[in-house]
Amino acid sequence: QLILFGLSNQLVVAFKEDNTVAFKHLFLKGYEDGADDTAAIYTRGDLLEHLAFVLEQVAQGHGTGLGTSGEARYAYGDTGGGPGLRLCQRFFRRGDIDPENDTFNIDPSV
Repeated sequence: QLILFGLSNQLVVAFKEDNTVAFKHLFLKGYEDGADDTAAIYTRGDLLEHLAFVLEQVAQGHGTGLGTSGEARYAYGDTGGGPGLRLCQRFFRRGDIDPENDTFNIDPSV
């Protein structure tokens, strides 16, 4: 059980790290992998330009990344208090999204 617990936690950590890198590439304008993964914006014009880039990326949203095939969707407007991102239940046995603190609790079993 200890080995399975360790492997499960390793999968969760790898999932988080991989997704963090993917989101940086999608939403940070001009992001490149490197030893110094910092980003800085110094002027109001640059801030507005970067915000416009993020909004454009979110608007393109579904279908942009590999493997999305419309299974994960960003919800716009009034969602009736539901989460902004929905999971396709056929991929995961159990998955909960807590919209109060934006956390995901996903069973890695497929």
